[in-house]
Amino acid sequence: MDLTLCGQSAFNYYRIPPQVLGLYPAISLGNMDRRCCGLGSHAVVKDLLHAPLHRLVFTRAQSGSRSLFKSHLLTQEPPPGSFRQTEHGFDVTSPEFTLLSLATQVSRNQLLMACYEMCGSFAVFKPCERTQQQLDEAISLKFIPPNCGWERVNDTKGNDTNLWKRTPLLTATDIAAFAKQAAGLRGVKQLRWAAEHMTGQAASPFEVQTSMLISLPRDEGGQGIEIANNARIPLSEAARSLYDKTCCYADILIESATDSMGVILECQGRSAHDSEAASLSDAERATALTSMGYDIIQITYDQIKEKKSFDHIAELIHKKAGLPYIPKTSQERTTEEALRRELLVNWDELFTIKPAG
Repeated sequence: MDLTLCGQSAFNYYRIPPQVLGLYPAISLGNMDRRCCGLGSHAVVKDLLHAPLHRLVFTRAQSGSRSLFKSHLLTQEPPPGSFRQTEHGFDVTSPEFTLLSLATQVSRNQLLMACYEMCGSFAVFKPCERTQQQLDEAISLKFIPPNCGWERVNDTKGNDTNLWKRTPLLTATDIAAFAKQAAGLRGVKQLRWAAEHMTGQAASPFEVQTSMLISLPRDEGGQGIEIANNARIPLSEAARSLYDKTCCYADILIESATDSMGVILECQGRSAHDSEAASLSDAERATALTSMGYDIIQITYDQIKEKKSFDHIAELIHKKAGLPYIPKTSQERTTEEALRRELLVNWDELFTIKPAG
């Protein structure tokens, strides 16, 4: 029997760090019966992928355990390169096709959140207890070096988090190009919308949440402010004397309609900036950017989660950027509340919130 993961299961597969995948044996699908009854007890499924598995089927006759599978019938030929073989005995949809299959399973906002993660320099993966034990043992026995594969982010107390640093899998341009190739397939309209509303490469869920609240059009729950993520800012000679770098990267950059060079939003997450030396470096960086005429607004997650404090931040951003601040209409506030319900969630469980409306 062949198995091709799609949608939420394929998305979860792309979240698994390579050093974790390498700890698990391949699935021998050829040794299972037609309904794959033994698949649910395999360690890869129990520990990493989790049932029910979203899979593509190519005929209505393909069957399987309903508790193990959620089957999605493919009725049209997808673009070339839409499938990838894994080293674990099954196939998976490409990152682009994974997002397209997600488009029919989740809301537009949730799809956009998934696009940001696949196009970002981060992934969210929470190891189960057995996975964590195996990973710790492999590192302690030096089967794998501690810095092998993706880098795990620590919190301010030095504890492991579920946030991992990795290179982006895609760009918004890749998604838009795939959507053009996939014209006629279900979900293309939603995928095209998501690609059009991406603002750049984010480094954490918090940056994505802030970006969507600020940049989405007002009638879709945001503030309708044009932004850029991970924007490169070359430093002037004077700024380089304050901060020994040639450039800086802004979490979120907003062009200013005033004499200011621009407004920089810095997302102050709960992950460690590691040390007193790092905090000093951040201060030097802020001073260098301020000397060049940038306004810097530091934001915490609690500030965007609390509606009243976020409204004050939104007003401050408009003021610093020289943009008129217009209070939202009743309908716009209702739409923003729906966006916030989907967006401000535990990112470990990205698709567990029922779509708003």
